Amino acid sequence: MHFLRRHRYILGFLAVLILCNLLVLRQLEANQAAHLQMREDFILLHDQGRPKPTEHLYQLLVQQLPKLSDKALLDDYQRTVLLVDPKVQQPDNLVWKYHWAVRQHLNRRAEQRVARALQHAEKS
Repeated sequence: MHFLRRHRYILGFLAVLILCNLLVLRQLEANQAAHLQMREDFILLHDQGRPKPTEHLYQLLVQQLPKLSDKALLDDYQRTVLLVDPKVQQPDNLVWKYHWAVRQHLNRRAEQRVARALQHAEKS
């Protein structure tokens, strides 16, 4: 009991810190699930031929691209490559446009990663 009274502020701080970490992890999972749901809704609406809501979701998805993790971008790339032929340009197809935008972001990130690796190699 003496230990708890003596270290109550430190223990309280640690409890708050653990709670905050759990809340951050929960929010990250919720954000990932929301993106996944939006992507699947986008594909479903596109397949059903509903241009207005599909265009709206396309705009939202493209705006999210810079904030997405590499894993989320790769998941989006793999999901869309199954639906479109990446070798054939289809500028009227929103799924193809989204696939192309994801690919461009992945390429930019890969170029940045290579540049950082080269700088790191030169320093070593």
